[in-house]
Amino acid sequence: MRFKPASSLGAVALLFASALIAAPLAAQAKPAAKPAAKPKAAETSAKKMDGMAGMDHDMHMKPGKKMEEPKSGWKEMDDYHALVAATWHPAKEFGDMAPIRAKAKEMAAAAKTLAASTPPAACNKPALKEAATKLAPETQAIADMVTRNASNNAIKDALKVLHDHFDVLEEGCGPMKGMKH
Repeated sequence: MRFKPASSLGAVALLFASALIAAPLAAQAKPAAKPAAKPKAAETSAKKMDGMAGMDHDMHMKPGKKMEEPKSGWKEMDDYHALVAATWHPAKEFGDMAPIRAKAKEMAAAAKTLAASTPPAACNKPALKEAATKLAPETQAIADMVTRNASNNAIKDALKVLHDHFDVLEEGCGPMKGMKH
């Protein structure tokens, strides 16, 4: 067989063209960037509190994550809020009624304690005190529903009404004033 210079030239051109295509592609492949360093706990806490205005309350309620609620200065309201959050959010978001069934009596007791408590000066308004007082019988009614083994749907509906009534108190006195649950 005879060597053909034209085919050698074609092979060189093909090799050159391949190199021109491969070089830019190789340059685009970069090693994976290192993840950003985690902020220090103090920085994280400060950022949580700084950007609260205009946020949706549920933004800090992530499944499987325990995040401490900001405090209002009204211990009894904060204690009751912790129970409302621990029961309402699982029911609302996942249909999980186990927390309200387990904590209904504790929540009723906390509502009675809240109703009998003296609010801090910033929260000592007639409408807020009335809202706190109304939570006790509503919470007791839910505890009674749990005792009677009412349906999950009935308990969830009553818990939603209770949560909405609690919002009045929290929005008027809570640490996240103006935030909508």
